[in-house]
Amino acid sequence: MEFIEPHLKDLWNHKNKERINQEKEPLNIFQFGFSIVDIYNYKIDADTQFYMIFNSTFLRVIYQGIQNALQEYPDNFGTGNASDVIEALYNVSGYKRFGSIEDYIQFLTDHLCCYIVYRENGIFSDNILRVDLLRQILPSKDNDAKNDFVGGLLHTLKHFSIDNQNLSTGIYVHNIFDIHHLMYLIAMSFRLRTGEGCKYKAVQELSDGKMLAFFYYYCPLNFF
Repeated sequence: MEFIEPHLKDLWNHKNKERINQEKEPLNIFQFGFSIVDIYNYKIDADTQFYMIFNSTFLRVIYQGIQNALQEYPDNFGTGNASDVIEALYNVSGYKRFGSIEDYIQFLTDHLCCYIVYRENGIFSDNILRVDLLRQILPSKDNDAKNDFVGGLLHTLKHFSIDNQNLSTGIYVHNIFDIHHLMYLIAMSFRLRTGEGCKYKAVQELSDGKMLAFFYYYCPLNFF
């Protein structure tokens, strides 16, 4: 926490400057202080380990929200429309007590994330991976009547399923154990990234195939 706090403050200040330039209200909440039960530590070998530091609401969505939405609104998944997925998540979230579906989208975009920090030979890496639940929702390039998730975990989930049931907008049947395990695979692939400038990629060999991941460098704050 002592290592990561100034990095998170720098990122928060930078994002607020961008929001002001875009004529948006600056974020008035800076989250620092994470429950110990929301932090996972994985050791790769004797010299390398990483920490997954979750926003508690992010964990609640990947463990309960998506599963509940799949059970109650299965027809909203695999439609190619991000709006259908958001509607299902909103309906099971309880957020209706606080605001509209547009408010809910803004809440997901502004606050839900996970930080992945590597430590090698006892030294924390300044290159930190931030995985947002939701980055953007934009009109689909293929169908004007639909929307797409652009970036974030909800975009990634379009490529995956659990028990043959898609987890987002896509129709791909690539079963995973659970969404937390996918986060682990993303974290593992982060150490394999190659590239330059602002775009990097990693190919990870899995037991029954390959996983291709893309990472975008958030200059100049050492965030991906």
